[in-house]
Order: sequence, then structure tokens, then C-alpha cells
Amino acid sequence: MEIGIQWPLVLFTLIAGAGFGLLATAGLAQLAAEPGKKTKQIALIGAIVLLGVGGLMSVFHLAHPERFMGAIANLLSFSGIALELLGLAFGGVAALVFLLVVSMENKAGEKVLAVCSILIGVAAAFLQGYAYFEVAAQPGWHQIALAFGYLFTSLALGALAYAAIAAGRAEDEAGLRLIGKAACGLAVLAVVADAVYAAGLGGAGLLEGDAVLFAVLSLAFALATAGAAAWFAFKAPTLPLAVAGVLAGVGGALCVRLLMWAVAAYQLNFIWEATVNRGLYLF
Repeated sequence: MEIGIQWPLVLFTLIAGAGFGLLATAGLAQLAAEPGKKTKQIALIGAIVLLGVGGLMSVFHLAHPERFMGAIANLLSFSGIALELLGLAFGGVAALVFLLVVSMENKAGEKVLAVCSILIGVAAAFLQGYAYFEVAAQPGWHQIALAFGYLFTSLALGALAYAAIAAGRAEDEAGLRLIGKAACGLAVLAVVADAVYAAGLGGAGLLEGDAVLFAVLSLAFALATAGAAAWFAFKAPTLPLAVAGVLAGVGGALCVRLLMWAVAAYQLNFIWEATVNRGLYLF
């Protein structure tokens, strides 16, 4: 029996994933491009907002949202949900502390927080997909390419969001091109991850119906994201182009998540296997 698209979880991983990508890119820019103070502040505030809004989306998936605190009490279980919550917590704290350090213009502190932001942003974005990979009861999820699809679509989207902020602030062109190159590389990796995931689904006999459409769209949007990022990096680092890349990035990140739910199915042994494999309790 089909599970159906769980929109709160789709929006959670999409919005919070973009926040992780934006946080990681802010760290990269700090180390490699030395952007202006205002640009860094806007990017970090944006990351905090995205992580907060994304976290709220996950709560709406619960049958009883008021029991959300119960999940926090089980963080040390290191289940899929616990890993996602830990990622949100570490990401939010890193972004907030980074913002405070930037506001105080502590250069040494900024470099330390930049490294922390990159590590946390990348790890948390990966764990969002890995939490679903852990559910061995779902053959359409238990493919490591899915986790990398989550990772690279989130990072590419966050990088282009940062590019849009920096372009709007008229940052140094060399710095803009650097971020564009990073976004382009991440989008290309997203294309590869999406293609491998689709191939895995096809090999398992799961690529049919709506799943075919979502697979094609995820690849098309990922290619469009890579194209926009490449044009931004090598031709014209402008705000409209960065915004176009963000829109394509949203489409790619959304479609790979919808593809995951399109191949999900409910079986009688689903909850038992999810428990054994420390998977997600989705119902």
C-alpha cells in the first residue's frame, strides 16, 4: 500500500537542508573570499530562519505536535529522528554563535566558526538523507545514493542562496565567482547522485508511474542548477542569475524528495523492521 507524500517532512528537509547549505557556504566564503560584514550577517540570519522554519515543518508531521518534546528526550537513541534533531540543534547554535562573532568583528573567532559551520552544515545535510537510508524496510530508501542526493541538493541550494545574497550586496567579483564554482560543483554531484539513485530504483523495479516523472524532473532541475551556477561563475555573477539558480535548486531538491516518497510503500512488517534498524517512526 502506498504511503503517499508526507509534505511536512518534504518541507522540513528542503527548508532546513537549504539552511545547512547556506551555513556551510557562509563558512566557506569566510575562509576563501572574506566577504563584507553585512553579507555574512544576512547569510547567517537567513540560515537561522531556514533552520527554524524547517524544524517547525517537521513538528506538523506528528499526529500530536504537542508531544514533540518527547522526541528530544530520546536524543541519545541516535535514531534517524534523533540525528536530524541533533543536526538542527548544532546547526542553529553554530549559526547563532557565528553571527555573534561576526558582529563583534573577532577575526580569529570567525575563522574557527567558519570551519565549524562547514563541518556541521555538511554533516547535518547528509544526516537528513541518511535518516531515511536507515529504514531497511523501504528498499526505495535503503540506498546510499539517496543520502548523497539530499546532501548535494541541499548544499548546492544553500550555495546559490549565498551567491544571491552576495550578488545583491555587490561583493567582490572574485569572491562571487568562487561561490559560483562551488555551487556548480555541488550541483554536478547532485546530478550524479540523483542518476545513481534513479538507476538503483530502476534495478529494484520501483521506477514506475509518478516515480519516473520525479526522477526525470530531479535530473533536469539539477542540470539546470549546474548550468545557472556555471554561468554565474564563469560569465556573469549577477543577482538575477543567482536567483534563477536558487529556483532551479529548489526544484531539484524538491523532486528528489518527492521521488523518495513516490516509491515508499507500507507493509505489515514496516514498523518492526524500522525498530530493529533504528529507523524512523513515521506513523
